[in-house]
Amino acid sequence: MTRLFAACALATLLAGCATTADQLHGSVQPPAGQGHAIVAMTVRTYAPDTASATLYWHGVDNALSGSLRADFAQDTIFGPVGSTSADGKLQLLALPPGRYQLGHAVARWRSDTGGDDLAINVPRIVTLPLNLPFSVQAGQSVYLGDIRFNLDYRPDITVLDSRQRDYSHMQRMWKVNDSNSVQPQLLPGAQQ
Repeated sequence: MTRLFAACALATLLAGCATTADQLHGSVQPPAGQGHAIVAMTVRTYAPDTASATLYWHGVDNALSGSLRADFAQDTIFGPVGSTSADGKLQLLALPPGRYQLGHAVARWRSDTGGDDLAINVPRIVTLPLNLPFSVQAGQSVYLGDIRFNLDYRPDITVLDSRQRDYSHMQRMWKVNDSNSVQPQLLPGAQQ
């Protein structure tokens, strides 16, 4: 019994180490009865090395829920060769068909506050309501856009269409050959 438990624990640990490229095997075609939702999480701040964010989603037609996390000090999205990379993470959600919502996000970072010669590095945290609907169909992969966390001054989010960069990341880092099969389904309010 102890060996079985140890084997299961090791398998779980190793599965958690699998990269997105390992999971996709060269294709963004979802498993039977599933769909993919792809969303980028990026940041604009003076201190990306201290910033992170968690995005919370839930099902509208089902009881599923979860979160996606980006550590902007470690995660990078690579665009076309020769272009500037972005602090952030391109996320892949494998979901059953249905309607979903990105409910809210929580961002954490440190900022310098204080007077002329005195700067104090203060931890900051903010909860940002999103309420952004999306849907997933079986056999399809959809690109939702880039949720950019603007963390300086008045924290908020901007939804962007960063398809060129993100599709290049899928090809370069996820090693997929069919990123053009990902259908754009931009979140409401997405900017070019």
